[in-house]
Amino acid sequence: MKVSVITMHNFPNYGSVLQAYATQEKLREFSDDVEIVDYSGGDKMIGRGITGFWLTGFGSDPIKALVRLPVRLWQRKVYGGFIRRYLNITAKRYTTEEDFSKFPIHDGLYFTGSDQVWNPFFKETMPFFWGFLPDSARKFAFAASFGNHVEDRLSQEEITRIKNLVGKYEQISVREERGLRILTEQLGYQNAVQLVDPTLAMPPEFWRRLAPTPGIKGEYILVYKLGKSKSFEVAVKEVARRTGLPLVRFCSQSLGQLALRDGKKIVLPPVPRFISLIDNAKYIITDSFHGAAFAMNLNTELIVYRKEYDGGRITGFLSIVGQERRYISNCNDLSVLDLPTDFYCVNRALAQERKRVDDFLSEVFFDKDRDKNQTIEAVDTFLDLCRR
Repeated sequence: MKVSVITMHNFPNYGSVLQAYATQEKLREFSDDVEIVDYSGGDKMIGRGITGFWLTGFGSDPIKALVRLPVRLWQRKVYGGFIRRYLNITAKRYTTEEDFSKFPIHDGLYFTGSDQVWNPFFKETMPFFWGFLPDSARKFAFAASFGNHVEDRLSQEEITRIKNLVGKYEQISVREERGLRILTEQLGYQNAVQLVDPTLAMPPEFWRRLAPTPGIKGEYILVYKLGKSKSFEVAVKEVARRTGLPLVRFCSQSLGQLALRDGKKIVLPPVPRFISLIDNAKYIITDSFHGAAFAMNLNTELIVYRKEYDGGRITGFLSIVGQERRYISNCNDLSVLDLPTDFYCVNRALAQERKRVDDFLSEVFFDKDRDKNQTIEAVDTFLDLCRR
């Protein structure tokens, strides 16, 4: 059975490409024909083309874009190289909604993947709802997310825009609890469940097979920061002071993030090294969802520092594994260092969540009731023809 997946596989972020890979490999446990649709819509995605890509985030300011150009090109090499090597991408690239008028429709399954595919912040999200498919197409969502750029409720305009599209999915799984609330309370969709991110659906040994040695001797604190909070650095320095461990700063976006910072600096390494750096760290301090997810999955002591609410993405996940205390919003309160993580409980919780993922996908791929009904319909049709 053919399976097509549309997801944010080419957003310039380690978590995005790794969740796409995890989605692909998990679905391959149920089907030997899984493809990722090469959709490059949205001005922040790496497949947009050099002009649109290097101006991303700066409007039409060519000076700022020129300063960032080396990093942008490096991102294309790092993330694009991983995509070409590890993802089964469609031969055709789709960059606009109009491009999908020529999409080769098949009688298999269509999945909306994970990450922030339904985030209203991104304006070109319609293809992520498979709106161009006929009503007869079998559509599902695998740990989809509404992201962290919206409140707990969608605007009326957004509801009007997507309610009919959501209603055409046979089954939906979302990544966050608030995604369930949005679906049931605002969009009137009842056949939904909450599942963990696809990277968590894959066990640690899966990721360790992919990861090289980190190339760093001894214990260290990994610093992985995506936001711009100045107080984040206060927390980092205090963790280093209290533990006496060296800092390793992981940069994925801007060389400016590392300016005048102490510690070893690693800028945009190959994607698999992202995994090994987390796996071999003594601590990781981060504001990233996937940084937190990989830390728990690989049993690395985690400190999440975010001054602002993250929309429930990280807090919801930490609640699932019973580690809410790993999330702090006061840079001067690092009592979390005195509370070692109970990884036995974490691993047990994740094992249960992986079973829930497998149960969901088993129901999708092996829906006995649906097959039975189709058989009954076929028999009724045959008998009706015989009577004629």
